[in-house]
Amino acid sequence: MPRMLIPIVAVVVVAAFFLPLGYVFYVAGQNGTVVLGVGIIVAILVVAGFRALEGYLRDGGEILGGRVSLPQGVIPFWLPSLAVIIVVGTLLGLGGLFIVAGHNATIILGILAIVGILVVGASLGRIGGGDMQARMRAFVLITTLSIVGGGFLLVGAIFSAKVAGHYFWPIDQVFVAAPEQPIAFPHPPHVERAGIDCVFCHRTVGEAASASIPPVQQCMFCHQVIATQSEEVVKLASAWSTGEPIAWVRVHRLPDHVRFVHESHITFFSEKDNVPPSAVCSVCHGDVGGMTQVSQVEQLQMGFCVDCHRQNNAPTDCTTCHY
Repeated sequence: MPRMLIPIVAVVVVAAFFLPLGYVFYVAGQNGTVVLGVGIIVAILVVAGFRALEGYLRDGGEILGGRVSLPQGVIPFWLPSLAVIIVVGTLLGLGGLFIVAGHNATIILGILAIVGILVVGASLGRIGGGDMQARMRAFVLITTLSIVGGGFLLVGAIFSAKVAGHYFWPIDQVFVAAPEQPIAFPHPPHVERAGIDCVFCHRTVGEAASASIPPVQQCMFCHQVIATQSEEVVKLASAWSTGEPIAWVRVHRLPDHVRFVHESHITFFSEKDNVPPSAVCSVCHGDVGGMTQVSQVEQLQMGFCVDCHRQNNAPTDCTTCHY
């Protein structure tokens, strides 16, 4: 292989590892990512095992008292073993970083890893001979170009992903992360365990254009006696005692020129499917009752709404939804 191709191959290999791993995480979740990572580790371990067996037989080892010969390989035993350590360390490090710092820092680390491999590849595949000064100049030049190339790679990857996200929601969803709320409100304890209906808190969803957020007073009705020592409930009680409003961060937002009335949609689907109003919310919002942190699950672009209107024989005239 020509020496100058080493950094290029390194970029391709690293990108081929990071991109599928990130895609699996957002499509299949944490479990799917773990399965992929374990599969990679097992595959490398199998390769390492065969290489170890090859070395054992090449050095005169016997199996069941007989000599067995295998085709000689080109990869020594230590290389797959090192690959196992690197893969395990990468997976654990990326997983830990994702939990601690979020996906943005994980992407940055991936780009830095690509740049680092570019630099190392440039060092390993040094251009010809020459004195130390010539080699250092070549190294600095290639390092600079690697950093610039990594920056262009990052910008190009983000731009390409945003363009692809316009057509594929799973990709666009990467850029629509669940926002951090001033007070963490996990839905499962309230909905799945306590059995509280959606309409009990969002009381205007079936009779007004918007779904109301429950006031602090309604929350304190229960939390004066329930989970009073919880860190998040303490924040709630502090807002109640001081009269300060809670600055909730909006998760779902439509353009200002779009008119969406919750009441008409809730009424239609509730009567059509003969289900309670709370069962209709998941059509657009997903299983919010199972979310510890509310996130957007549908793209909510015009095509999503028009397709739904067509499927349910609803009007598709522009003035139906647009001012």
